[in-house]
Amino acid sequence: MNNENCSQWYESSRNQLLKLLAESCALGLPDRHAEELVNITRKCQENAFEIALVGEFQGGKSTTFNALCDGRDISPRGLGGGGIKTSAAVISAQNIADGEKKEGLSEWAEIAFKTKREVALGLGDVLKRPLGKSEAFRKFNSKLSDEDFDARISNPEGFVELLDLDDKKCRKILQDALNDLWKRWNDDKGSLSDDELDELRITTLQLRFWGTAEYSKMISQAILPIDKFQKLIAFPRDWNIRWMNGLNSKFDLNEVAFVFVRSVLVRIHSENLRRLGCRITDCPGLFANAYDTKVAKQTINNADAVWYLISGEKQIGQKDLEIIRTISDMGLLGKIEASCNLKGPHDQKIADIIPVTKAALSNAGCDIDVFPYNARLAFLAMQGDLLLNKETLFSELDRDNMLVDAKIKDKDSKPSLESMWAKMVRRVGGSIEVVPVEEIDELNAESIAVVRKESFLDDILTRLENEIIPQKAKSILVSKGSERAVAALAAYEGDLKATEDAAQLKEEEWREKVDEARSQLEKFVITAKGDVQDSCIGEENRDAISRNMVDYIVKNALNDYFIANSADSMAALFMDKQSDFYWTTAGFNEDFAKACNPIFMANLQDTLVSSINAWSKKNNTHKDSYNKFLQKVESLLNRISGRWNDMGMDEYEMLAGIQMPSLANLNYEDFSKGLGKDVINGLEEFNKAGLVNYAWGCLKGILSLPMTIIVGLYELFFCSEEEIEQAKEAKKREEFAKIAEKIRPNLRKMVDDIKFRDKLSEAFSEKLVNSIKAMERQITSHIEKMKVDFEENRVAVAEENFKKSMQERKQIAQQNKATRVNKVEPLRKRLQAFEEKVLQELPK
Repeated sequence: MNNENCSQWYESSRNQLLKLLAESCALGLPDRHAEELVNITRKCQENAFEIALVGEFQGGKSTTFNALCDGRDISPRGLGGGGIKTSAAVISAQNIADGEKKEGLSEWAEIAFKTKREVALGLGDVLKRPLGKSEAFRKFNSKLSDEDFDARISNPEGFVELLDLDDKKCRKILQDALNDLWKRWNDDKGSLSDDELDELRITTLQLRFWGTAEYSKMISQAILPIDKFQKLIAFPRDWNIRWMNGLNSKFDLNEVAFVFVRSVLVRIHSENLRRLGCRITDCPGLFANAYDTKVAKQTINNADAVWYLISGEKQIGQKDLEIIRTISDMGLLGKIEASCNLKGPHDQKIADIIPVTKAALSNAGCDIDVFPYNARLAFLAMQGDLLLNKETLFSELDRDNMLVDAKIKDKDSKPSLESMWAKMVRRVGGSIEVVPVEEIDELNAESIAVVRKESFLDDILTRLENEIIPQKAKSILVSKGSERAVAALAAYEGDLKATEDAAQLKEEEWREKVDEARSQLEKFVITAKGDVQDSCIGEENRDAISRNMVDYIVKNALNDYFIANSADSMAALFMDKQSDFYWTTAGFNEDFAKACNPIFMANLQDTLVSSINAWSKKNNTHKDSYNKFLQKVESLLNRISGRWNDMGMDEYEMLAGIQMPSLANLNYEDFSKGLGKDVINGLEEFNKAGLVNYAWGCLKGILSLPMTIIVGLYELFFCSEEEIEQAKEAKKREEFAKIAEKIRPNLRKMVDDIKFRDKLSEAFSEKLVNSIKAMERQITSHIEKMKVDFEENRVAVAEENFKKSMQERKQIAQQNKATRVNKVEPLRKRLQAFEEKVLQELPK
């Protein structure tokens, strides 16, 4: 099946499912089933399959996003090489059908602003510590006991319950806490990292503008023309300079609207997006700052596929390796299509950089192909096609950005768009040493074809189609579609049959039958819960399993990568901070340890999360791996399922259609993700336990090597500026290597220490036990829910019918039987047949 036939097959199958779902919705099911069918239909109609563009800051994501939007400047780019810092708002684009409009616009951007809860969660990250010590804030929540207050303020979700952003008194308390943080920062400029300082600034602006008339006006404008929303998500270019006055810095809300924006969905007409048939999302830049990275990881997890853009300027770096390994270790390796964004000579990069990148990925346990790609050429190809064939779609914003791209200093000279395009193409052609591109002198169909070919865009799109359509089909047509619809109809059939039985029996006979079914269900629930307790997730086995797993995780976390990366981080900080301290060796070590502590802890957290994810990989066959653990859980559920099926539903028709726990009902990913999130809490306990001090005890005295990276002043008279910078960089690298090499053996001594490993294991082993408990509760709650379904949706309805006359009950029975036999059952069987057909025909 070729790509075109594959796409046609998918669209044809989707239309079949939509028709079946429309028939299902027309049955007039009770709300609890009808709502499920409406949700399934909406997902199917939206074609809600998403590709996330992921990569390092300034890695070509926004350029690629705009290329896929047919060459239009939708997502802000780093124009002119200067870069543009944007907020962590997620920007997505989706093709729309001809003739579709919203608020009079044929294309538009839908802005989703942060809810009060989301703003409060952000405030909590910054303010929860000072507010925990605030008597005024404790008094504001005086209805809570001290114990309850302390418990809530230490938990993000609980902290939200303590806030009321619409209460002026509460906002005054928050502002006082904010003032205190600014005062501390003014007293000690090194007390906050750049990320923490930006979070403090954003919190300041959110409190300043929340609930104002300007804020109300802004959030009322949720639909904007596509060339007008960019200002809502960009930092002011003079962001850092404007904050020179700290808390008293002046901003208008329209300059900092990004502090309230959560996401943007752009609805446009795009041939590329129509071809892919899905939504494309530009993730925040990874590693730009901690918050952007967090949002990007959430987007990756929610997406159905990932196009990862690796920088092609040099071989893959540790940060890219780390994030790809994280995606892989989450069991999402199959989502990734990776390309190397070539920014230099194509032949040389393809011959040298891509093989090294593939080898580095393989060594990291991520065997994925990496394909050549040039984001800049892809965008220029699509922009050229836009100018040549759809110039009416080329906006003023597109033209302004093109002037910057083409480096036209005199904007009043009004050069032609075609000449600017050719100039930019030739410039890129020279940098990548591709002669056919370098020789392009005009915009025409032939030149566009050359640029498009050399960008490798079509190769990538073809691969995405081959990977996406099977995934999309299984996700939308089966997992999120027919499978869920069949379950909803089966449950409704059971409800109808139970009412039929009740209507045809005398009340005494019916009650006997209910008691018998209830008794059988109760026996099943007791036995099933006993199976759970006797299994690997039962109380007696949890501690032993968690100890084995934690030992495995800690052992794999404290590896050579952790040591090397920690040493490099510490060395880099030393290089950065040494001139800030007036120091003796002992004094500097103390100050340096304080400054380095957050970096060390973050590195420890990252390696632990990476190790947790490696442990949770499906292909990990280690005896204490998550894979083996899940096999035991699946065996448990199969045993429970076998007991349910062995009961023989013909005999207990009152129970027919009651849903028992299945693998589909359990989100296993939440287990390892939840554990990963808990690592931070575990490390806080690790910190409290004095392990950081212990760590620095191991490192004591290693930084006594004096050094300087300043190039002699005499060189200013004999070297060019470029040569001086090169000499400085060479000196930096030399000294950096000395410091890093001096740190490594001390770190090795630390991680090999049994006490260090034991303390680290103790710091978060309880978190793993809690995660296992959560899985046990999830399964047992599903089992208990079976009783609730039986009582509320079978017994209670029949009880109500017994208040009616025998004749009325017989009429109900006849109506229910007619509905069940003539409408619901045939439709369910057709959906099941559709599901089987899709799975058989699914492109391999």
